[in-house]
Amino acid sequence: MKEDKLFFLAMKKIFLGHYKEMRILILCEMILTAISYAIVSGYQMFSSGHSSEYFLQEDGISKSFFSAGMILLFCGMVLIITVLISYLGKRIPEYVFLQRMGISKKDLKKMVLYEAAISYLASIIGGFFVGKILNIGLKTLIIQALNINFKLGKVAFFTYPLICVLILCIYGLSFLLVKELESDFLIITNTKETARVEKLRGKFRIPKIVLGIVLCVYSVYAYSKIYHYESAFLIIMFFAGLYLSLRNILSVFLEYTKRKNEKKYYKNLLKNNRFYYRINTISRYILFFSLMSFLSCFYFGIQFISIINDEKAENLYSYDFMCIADRADDKIFEKIKEKYHATVVEYPMVRVANADKTEHSEGRGEVVIQGQQIGISELTYYKLKKAIDPSYKKKSLKLDKNGKKVYIVHQQDRSTKAQPLDWYYNKKLPDLHIGLPCEYCDHADHETTYYEKIVAGEEISSLTGCYSTPKCENLVVFSDEYFEKAKNEWKDTDVLTGYKVERYNAIYGDEGEPYIVEGPTKLVLIQTDEKYMDQIDRELESKEEKHKYIGNYDSTVKFHYSSKTAILDMKTERAVKALICIYIILTLSVLNWIMLYAMHEMEKKEKTEREQFLIFMGMDKDERKKMNRREWYVYWIIPTIILVISTAFFMKDTMVARMYTEDMREICELQEVELLIIWIVINGIYFWIMNRKVGKELKADDK
Repeated sequence: MKEDKLFFLAMKKIFLGHYKEMRILILCEMILTAISYAIVSGYQMFSSGHSSEYFLQEDGISKSFFSAGMILLFCGMVLIITVLISYLGKRIPEYVFLQRMGISKKDLKKMVLYEAAISYLASIIGGFFVGKILNIGLKTLIIQALNINFKLGKVAFFTYPLICVLILCIYGLSFLLVKELESDFLIITNTKETARVEKLRGKFRIPKIVLGIVLCVYSVYAYSKIYHYESAFLIIMFFAGLYLSLRNILSVFLEYTKRKNEKKYYKNLLKNNRFYYRINTISRYILFFSLMSFLSCFYFGIQFISIINDEKAENLYSYDFMCIADRADDKIFEKIKEKYHATVVEYPMVRVANADKTEHSEGRGEVVIQGQQIGISELTYYKLKKAIDPSYKKKSLKLDKNGKKVYIVHQQDRSTKAQPLDWYYNKKLPDLHIGLPCEYCDHADHETTYYEKIVAGEEISSLTGCYSTPKCENLVVFSDEYFEKAKNEWKDTDVLTGYKVERYNAIYGDEGEPYIVEGPTKLVLIQTDEKYMDQIDRELESKEEKHKYIGNYDSTVKFHYSSKTAILDMKTERAVKALICIYIILTLSVLNWIMLYAMHEMEKKEKTEREQFLIFMGMDKDERKKMNRREWYVYWIIPTIILVISTAFFMKDTMVARMYTEDMREICELQEVELLIIWIVINGIYFWIMNRKVGKELKADDK
């Protein structure tokens, strides 16, 4: 018992001696817990507050919460891992000293576990408290801004243990980096075993530089392609390549200076010692600050800018209703035309199914959900274009009579990211099927009726209205010759398997008859007086059940769509997404500043000791001040340069992928420049404040 008391007393004194470093670690972990809770609870809170099930679909507002949560969790992990590396960099020398003093490995392990448990519990308790405040603030902000009382869901009980497990997993991942950290220490048998020197020369530096440059170039090139759907993976690839190239280029340059210009190396050794012996740490900090700046100014900044510059929702809907009808619906449209004095325009169409409508890769046993599009002829396309733009001049779409080439009209607004029509493996060449989705189709079968099509051209606009989701009810234009053939494709195709009747009979024989369904044949657009809209909506709603040709396959694809409902939903979605962007930008800014403060706190003791050493070596005050200022501002200047260059490239790619007009590009680019200037200036002010703080602390230590 006496030994236990002495052990815990010693552990307590050691712990209190490092409370400042522990405080920063707990603060960062608490932020990660709070953000995790705020995102998960926000998702649950808003999941029931929308007029349709689209909210819960892959492109609904819930996807915005999920994407934001993943990015923030990734950034939070980088923050914690970086702070943990710095924290352990202070503690490992002490652990080594305790081992030298005779402490057993068991007791040392117990000490480390106690410290980890204290920081974990403190961060969990504080994180849930802060996360609750963030959750309430976000809810209040959205409801007041929209003046809409959502039917808010409750936060499920499982959320709390789920986040506890998540944070624990992140802890485990972070502690695995101890091995990497230990490789940065020269632990030898002399008294200087704890001197922390990071290796300047690494393995395979030239191949890493080449690989990094290739990753950066490819990610910038690929981001402009619509079939890469502005993937966040490309941004991760870009910054991974940036880290590989930057870290190894700096290493090669510094080593070359050391080897080839020895006189200059020793002359500037005191002033440049941090760059020579902390190259890994500097590279990690630069990467973190660059990534935070890029996510705030571009990734979420461009989303906010595109939302505030979006077309008016009313301008995207030229008609009051759109119906995907069949031959049995003639009576209902005649009734609407006569009873409500509506203008009803009909165009021939075929249902076009694409192999996959979901962005994620389905796991084993998971059913692939197919998309449903509107297939029209080239002549119908010209009529629709002329209807919304009388000045439109006919141009060749370069389609062929065999139907191998198609022209795609992505019906979405400007704030929606660019994306392909089909998500099945080769997104560049969509797999399309004429007819209803074949639920039991085997896409690996070489005789399937899903064929790869060549995209002869595409545009982003709204010819009939932005209904359903951006992944459905887009227009697929065929040549007039092939369209006539496509209208009869259903007659000899089994709707469940997608097999032609001959192949179906060859496989199943007398076991069953092929299920033949024609599906929709008419695209019907209705305009009416506002006073009749609700009545017509009820009339059309009564026919929904009869148009579920293959059951309730996809709840977002319907027989009729109301512009009134779609406009209200679009406005709601835009407002919520804009608020989410603002919330994330502010959160990332705070993370950026906390990281900067954490870096200062972790390095303060070391810099104080170095300051004393430089004084003994005869370096004057102005020279030391200049050296410290240069070391400090490198984390502002280099990330700012990276931010400006990367934003310029990816901004151009986004404008190309979304097919913005020249006028819209200028507006968005100007606002992005304004956002960049604000970010750079605010960051610069914060760096200046922190630099003054560091200067005063070092001056006090000097006295």
